[in-house]
Amino acid sequence: MDMTPTNNFIASLTQTPTLATQLSNNFARLKQTNDTVIKYLSYPQEISTDLNNLSSALSTASELLTVVSVVPEVGEAAAAFNEAITAMQEEITPAKEAAATLAADVQPVISALQKLDTPLTKGQQYASDVATNAQTFLNNFTTVTNCINALPDGSVKDTAQNYLNQFSAKAQPEVDALNTGMTDVNNAINTVYDTINSIEQQLSPLQEIDSAIDSVMSALNPVINMMSSLKNDLENIEIPIPLPYPHMVSLYDVFKTLGDFIDLAMKPIQGLVDDLVNALGITLPSIPNLSYLLNLNIPMPSLPDFDALITSVENFFNQLQNMLNLFKLTCPPSDDQTDFITQLNKG
Repeated sequence: MDMTPTNNFIASLTQTPTLATQLSNNFARLKQTNDTVIKYLSYPQEISTDLNNLSSALSTASELLTVVSVVPEVGEAAAAFNEAITAMQEEITPAKEAAATLAADVQPVISALQKLDTPLTKGQQYASDVATNAQTFLNNFTTVTNCINALPDGSVKDTAQNYLNQFSAKAQPEVDALNTGMTDVNNAINTVYDTINSIEQQLSPLQEIDSAIDSVMSALNPVINMMSSLKNDLENIEIPIPLPYPHMVSLYDVFKTLGDFIDLAMKPIQGLVDDLVNALGITLPSIPNLSYLLNLNIPMPSLPDFDALITSVENFFNQLQNMLNLFKLTCPPSDDQTDFITQLNKG
């Protein structure tokens, strides 16, 4: 007997576990990449926040320098440091604006990607179940088919082979629909994966930028703290001045207007001034690739409705499973074995 319908069905069903395994792996791969790209998409907001903090710190440093530079030693050491502050402020201003804009642009993407976790996990597990169930049936069906084909020629064999062909012809559209559905989902996943993988690659340099900003803050904060302490001392420590009559004067006023008493004013703050002068000699770390932010254009992924795609595959498999559950042929066949159409009519 011509067994083409049965052979075609086996060939199609053989693809099903492979496609389902590929689908499960693709769901897992997309989920892992999705979790990573969400982290990378948070970098623009982190950089925006850190650049704002750095800008404020630079402004604070500049304001403090204006006050503490009344101390001659500090004023002499502050010139280069102040130039570095001004140059860095000019550099980070456009980058700060670009980071803020980018952070706002990617926020909807973050929200959309965060919602993928549940359907991706569900899809991975469901596809794995499809692969297992399809392979189990395929193994049984192939075993029965091989056994039937090996029977001696006769009516028993003819009836059984006819059953296989009729069943295969009925089940063929269902397995084809499932395979097509899984292929479509695999293609959709691959498209999304390529897009978000590209986003990850584009955003990966931002991690280095953010680390560099942290390095600048780490170098700048101790200097700010010393200048803040010196400013506090200048404004709050008072020393007695005998002219034009005995009275108390703040250190700041001494440095500002009473030059004859500078040596006396230096005594309470000499150690702090020495430390600050040394600190002002540092070179602030640079922030490499800060201009990268200015031209960064993140492609916004078009995300399919994965819940709907998974439901579609689930429906296809349920229809196939309902058909597979009707398969009652054993080998050797039972004494009352009929063809598949007769079995359905009896049912």
